[in-house]
Amino acid sequence: MQPDSSHVAPKKSLTVVLPVYRNEASIAELVTRLEQACAPLDIGLELLFIDDASPDNAYELIHNLKSRHRTIRIIRHDHNRGQQEAIRSGLKNSNSDYVAVMDADLQDPPEVIPRLYREITTRQANAVFAVRSNPYQSTGRMTTSRVFKWLVRQMVNLPRGAGCFVLMDRAMVHAVLGFETKRFYLPGLICKAKLTISTLAVEREQRPQGSSSYTSAMRLKTALSNIKCLLE
Repeated sequence: MQPDSSHVAPKKSLTVVLPVYRNEASIAELVTRLEQACAPLDIGLELLFIDDASPDNAYELIHNLKSRHRTIRIIRHDHNRGQQEAIRSGLKNSNSDYVAVMDADLQDPPEVIPRLYREITTRQANAVFAVRSNPYQSTGRMTTSRVFKWLVRQMVNLPRGAGCFVLMDRAMVHAVLGFETKRFYLPGLICKAKLTISTLAVEREQRPQGSSSYTSAMRLKTALSNIKCLLE
């Protein structure tokens, strides 16, 4: 007698949302490391790149890689909208069981994704933050980042060290997109959703090439926008 295949659970799916701006140098390695890291999970993998009108050759590079990597999908913004809006675009265009968000500059180690997946499924959480446990930028930038995160914690109890390196289930993605805010700030909205959150300590890597495109003025503008998002 043939086994009844109707009772076989379908394979779970995972989309990794990757905002891209001046990340041409790291993309090829990022794709390779993500595919290798996620292969043991036996999960349907999609790498969703959001090209936020990057001025380098990132789009052309990703487009060329797409012909050799079936995991890749790319969305291109016609003008620069900022990292958070790139993330929102990625979430809106994903339909996997789980959605991860991470930087495309290799400071967020791709090898952490399986650990986040095991954490979210074992604990049955709606989101797992990869909390940064080590200094990964200059003292001045670390200090201003900690001040900003402290302010956010007073508003929505953001876990210490939490940022935009996070894995969410479908319920959390729907909840976050359900906030019809003019501005978007993913970590704050995850906490504002009041679903189950877990954390996983991760050492963030130093940027292997180049430097952050965020100036001090841009960082201040982004911080104010993020706080306003939580007040809307």
